[in-house]
Parts: sequence; structure tokens; C-alpha cells
Amino acid sequence: MPSVSELARSSSLIFSGTVVERGTSSVPTLPPNDNLVVARVDRALRVDPVLGDLRGKLITVVATVPENLSVGQQAVFFTNSWIHGRGIAVREVAHVDVAQADAVAEAVAKLPEDHLLERLRSAELVVNAEVTNVGPPNKVGRDRKAAWWASAELKIKRVLRGAPRKSAVVYFATADWPPWTNALRLKEGQRGVFILHSRSDAATRSEAALEAGSLVAVDPADFQPESQLAEVEKLLAGIR
Repeated sequence: MPSVSELARSSSLIFSGTVVERGTSSVPTLPPNDNLVVARVDRALRVDPVLGDLRGKLITVVATVPENLSVGQQAVFFTNSWIHGRGIAVREVAHVDVAQADAVAEAVAKLPEDHLLERLRSAELVVNAEVTNVGPPNKVGRDRKAAWWASAELKIKRVLRGAPRKSAVVYFATADWPPWTNALRLKEGQRGVFILHSRSDAATRSEAALEAGSLVAVDPADFQPESQLAEVEKLLAGIR
């Protein structure tokens, strides 16, 4: 079985809860079946804020092994969201004993730091810099879900990782449709730590259409405010 940290990374909705029914559904559009259990949320551990406060609410879980869950049983459920609307239904990744709830909470709290570390480890260039100019969006390529890349010119104050240089150009997505809805946006005058990656043929067709050697910043974690400079330096020191 994967570790608690691995389960936390792979699950979008995590909660400790009590099984109240088996084989039924709390979602009107989801018919009852033997793979379903209904659980009451006792403690929300990782929840999308748009769902609000889930404490005391019922969630229908598509269980991986439903016979391992009994009415009255308490557990920590690692799940991924499936149905939202008139009720919530999720697909179970795994569940662990409720006694591990605090350990799960700690793992969830570390997710942002772990993600930042992954972005730093895979970066081509990490710099403390300022955006001095932003160019107009450009479709680049024929992908119907194009990122509409814009270029940002960076005046580099200090290189934290990578070859020394005084400036750089980085491309960021401006499209507001998936998979770019939550992509990093840059603006003129923005100062902080920029975590830049070489464009990849394996990422998206839109990214692959950029000129070879281009630098991109797509993930929201690829920009950190200057207040995080010391933390970034600490993380970088651990991966050198």
C-alpha cells in the first residue's frame, strides 16, 4: 500500500468519516449499488474551498473494496472528486484507520512545500528577478486548446540555480480554458523568485510548439514572492 504522503498527493478530497450506510447513495442522480458506501464527514483534511465546510455532511464513496467497510466504522478516506451538485460522490483511492488522521493532516500540510521542491528540482533556471516587459499573447501552433503564450522579460538580480546571466525571457499561458485555467500569470513590475523550466515536447502540444530552448513558467508555484526567498534557498541547498 502507498505511504500516507503518496496517498495525500494522489487524492483531491481527503476526510475522516463514519460509515452510515452501505449499498445506498446520498446523491439523487447516482443509483444505489453494492460498491457504494455513505459516510458522514467528521473532519475535512483536504477539500477544495469551493465545496465549503463539509463537516457533518454525507458523501457517497465508490469503495475500492466495499466489503472492508461496515456501518459505524470510522476511517480516513483518500478520494478523488466525481460528482458535485445535489450531493457529493467521490471515488476511493484507499482508506486507513482513523487513528492516522493527525499523520494525514501533517502530510497534507506539507504538500505545498513538497510540490515546490519538485518544481525546483526539475527547473532549468531559478532566479530572483523582476518582470520588465510583457509581450502580447500569441497562439503558437495549431492546437485548439492553445495556451496563447505571452513572453515576459526578466531583469535578473541573482541566479539561484543555473548558469549566470543578467536577463531571461520566459513564456507563460494566458488562455482561460483547461489545461491553462489555473496557470501562472505574470505582469510587468512583478518581483520575486521565478522557477523556469525548459519547454517540453512531452507536456502539451501547445508547449511543444514553442521554439526549442524556450523557458516556460506554467505552474502557480513557479513564482514565489520575495518573502519566500530564504525558504527557496533552503530547499535548493538540500537538492544540490
